Amino acid sequence: MKLDNLSEAVATLTAILQDICRKEKTSSPEWHDQVQLADSITQTLQTLPQQHRNSSGSLTALENASVSLWNLSVSLKTKGVLAAQSNAKLRNIAFLIVQFCTETDNRDITLKKKIMMGLKTGRAWIDCNCPDMAEKVLIATEEYIKHLQMSILERKNKNPDNSADEEMQKLEAENELFKLLCYKAEIGLSQNRHEEALDAVLHAKEMLPKFPKEGAFLSMLCYNFGVNLFQSKQHENSIVWLRESYEIGKNKQAVGHKNQSRTLRLLANAYLEVNPEQNLQQALNAVSLANTEHVHPAGLYLRLKVLLLSIEPDEPVKKAIEDLLKLPDITVDLSLSILHLVNNHSRLEIVRWLIQGLLQKFGNSPDIGKILITNLEILVQGKQIKQAKEFMEFCITAHHTGRPLDLAIKKRFHLVLWEQGAAAFEENEFHESLDWYNYSLSLYSKSDTWDKNMAKLQRNRANCYLGLNQPQKAKEAIFEAEKIDPTSAHTQYIIYKLALLEENKEQASTAMQKMCDCARQELTVSGDEDHIFGLICLAAQKAFEDGNTSTSLIALECLCNSSPDPWQVLTALRCLVRLKLAEADEDEFKREEAFVVVENIRTAYNKLLQLQDQSTDRLPQIQKEAEWFMKIAWNLALQCDKHPEKMKDLFTLCSQLTSLCPVDDDTLVRQRTCMLMSAAACLQIARTTADEGRKRMALEESLDHVGNCKQLYGSAQTLALGPNDSKGKDTEKLLLLYEFEARTKLKDPRVENILERAFTMPNSDPKMFEALAALSMEASCSNKSLCVRVLKIAIRKNLQADQPDYSKCSQLFHSMVQLSLSSNNQDTTGQDEAWNYYMEILDILDKKAQGQYPEIEVLWLMTKAWNCGINLFSASKYIDAEKWCGLAIRMIKFLTTMKNNYQDHMNTVYGEVLAKIEGSKTRGSLEE
Repeated sequence: MKLDNLSEAVATLTAILQDICRKEKTSSPEWHDQVQLADSITQTLQTLPQQHRNSSGSLTALENASVSLWNLSVSLKTKGVLAAQSNAKLRNIAFLIVQFCTETDNRDITLKKKIMMGLKTGRAWIDCNCPDMAEKVLIATEEYIKHLQMSILERKNKNPDNSADEEMQKLEAENELFKLLCYKAEIGLSQNRHEEALDAVLHAKEMLPKFPKEGAFLSMLCYNFGVNLFQSKQHENSIVWLRESYEIGKNKQAVGHKNQSRTLRLLANAYLEVNPEQNLQQALNAVSLANTEHVHPAGLYLRLKVLLLSIEPDEPVKKAIEDLLKLPDITVDLSLSILHLVNNHSRLEIVRWLIQGLLQKFGNSPDIGKILITNLEILVQGKQIKQAKEFMEFCITAHHTGRPLDLAIKKRFHLVLWEQGAAAFEENEFHESLDWYNYSLSLYSKSDTWDKNMAKLQRNRANCYLGLNQPQKAKEAIFEAEKIDPTSAHTQYIIYKLALLEENKEQASTAMQKMCDCARQELTVSGDEDHIFGLICLAAQKAFEDGNTSTSLIALECLCNSSPDPWQVLTALRCLVRLKLAEADEDEFKREEAFVVVENIRTAYNKLLQLQDQSTDRLPQIQKEAEWFMKIAWNLALQCDKHPEKMKDLFTLCSQLTSLCPVDDDTLVRQRTCMLMSAAACLQIARTTADEGRKRMALEESLDHVGNCKQLYGSAQTLALGPNDSKGKDTEKLLLLYEFEARTKLKDPRVENILERAFTMPNSDPKMFEALAALSMEASCSNKSLCVRVLKIAIRKNLQADQPDYSKCSQLFHSMVQLSLSSNNQDTTGQDEAWNYYMEILDILDKKAQGQYPEIEVLWLMTKAWNCGINLFSASKYIDAEKWCGLAIRMIKFLTTMKNNYQDHMNTVYGEVLAKIEGSKTRGSLEE
């Protein structure tokens, strides 16, 4: 701040303080902003050098405004509308301004004013847990107290006659110092400066003779310090303060015996917390002194605890217990705490003695049941089973003979008895378990007959009887359970086990079905799906072990359809698939039923997809499951040669499951093969179905599989589909053949493009074109030009080979001739095409075939040409007839074994044909 603006700053601060005092809404942001601004200006004023502080002229207005601010804080605090932090800030601002305005004023009245304001401001900062701020204020306040004391001492020395008045003022100043020391102790303790805090308290303690009434306050202050340290586990420091509290409070009537006793009890506990073994005697001394000061149940209880820790003989311990029990306000709950304490230290003789005493003392109390159940718990915990059973029989008798247990105590009895029954059952001690459950049953009355817990109890008893091999009694118990809770899956499970035991498969299946129904109902109500479906898993396993496959299938189907746990569903699906396949292998009539597992495999695939999204950390297990189901689908698909529809579904599933397996060459090859097989199966469906709609759908689906396979085939990730892979080359050919067949049968004009691709393929061979030719010639294709083109390419490919296969060539020529001559005998275009083919064939026979052309095909060609000629002759087309008959005669020479069979006859007929042709020519001339 600039010096020439000091007056302006003082004026501004005065105005802000006045404005703060005028506003009553202390919760508004504007009010808090002004307080913050006032605080900032006040802090700036404190930094001014001494020589500039009086340059602003009169500071009276500012001081008056600060006093008003102080009074405002007092008023608002009294009304309870001012937060602790805001209260401390207002007081701090007022105190600092008074400091600033009265820096050179050393009058007693001014010093007293600043001391009062400093102490209250320090207290305010302590109350809002700001010890650093409080310490700053108290340091200044302590200086003012010292100045005041010096001033009083100077006056006393100058005027000894007025010493009484000066002595009173000196005492008042020392009283303020006492308060300041107490505040300093609080600050030191909050900052973990224990030595400074203790020094301040000891200094204050030295002043107590002058202020005896402050002894109770100082004692309570030390006690509070001890309590806080005890609660924060600083037990050694707590001991120091508690001892100081007790010492200060000695012989102080205002402190009182009760408070002294309380301090000593906490001191004894602190000794035990620090080191029970080393400090037992100090703890015993402290608690004994506490009980001398004032008898309290907590003190007597603590003394008993110390005696038990010190392993005293039974008599002193019993004496301490008797002192407790003699208290007029002793309660059953406190007595039970004593009982538990003694039992925890394994003083069994004293425990038995105490229980007897409690039963006598509280025999007519409504809380007697608490003692009974506690005794049972202690006996059970101590493994005193025989005594526990005898005592239980006593309690049951009392319950039914005029001293009934209330509902809460009965529940506790049932819990203990059931825990014991369950523990014995786990150890296969079925008789022991049954005893405990029977005790529980004895506590039920007729009004409890329809309690659901009674059904659970009867189920537990039935299980015990099963373990004891007493099925009849088990049936009686479970019958009672079913009457109470017929919709329980647990009840039906036991009925199911009994049915298996009696080899009653029908009843076992019925119980299993009910169990599944119950499980679905309980699932919506209780949400205990893990336990319920775990029970069905056990039932399925038990049925399987007993050879009851049909019942096992019911359980597994239930798990597959209803269990919310996908892993459990997968396990059930694997078992279900195994069972169904095993049945099909054993029974020839059920062989076809094996294919019903397709839906199970599809369900497994869907579950695995779900898990893949949810359980990325279990990816290896997902892949392992997918591989298992994939192999099943693969093996089944291979058996479906007579069922293309099922084959298609299985290979499609196989491909989908393979996509979940680890990505490697083998997986990709397998996936490619699955797609190929799916495409092939779709084509087979199209070949065999009479339904045109289904046929078209199958062909389109085949094209989808081909497209997916081509995409996979072209993937750069797949080394197995590289250019040097023979299987990859075969795949490419098959893809082309499948696409060709599908598009041909769909009459898709893009089939021409496929043929072009085939022709330009680097790895194309005659066989592929032979296959294309065969496909193009199917009746459903009906595209003659396409057929001829494919046949020609196939022939050319064959003839271009190093060693042409003339047998294949003959078949292809056969098809071409057949296509040309079969449509219409009078079709000259077809005859011309056929004639060209014949010429090409004759050239091959004459120059290339060298006897490798099949004789049967030569015979067929010869016969076809001869018949064509005869037909033309019959139609009076003599020139053409002579041409085709002559062609047939020319082919005779290429016959080997069958030449003699035809040569003479054909020559004779050919002569007749020629004669008739000549005759027709002569007649034609005469007519002209």
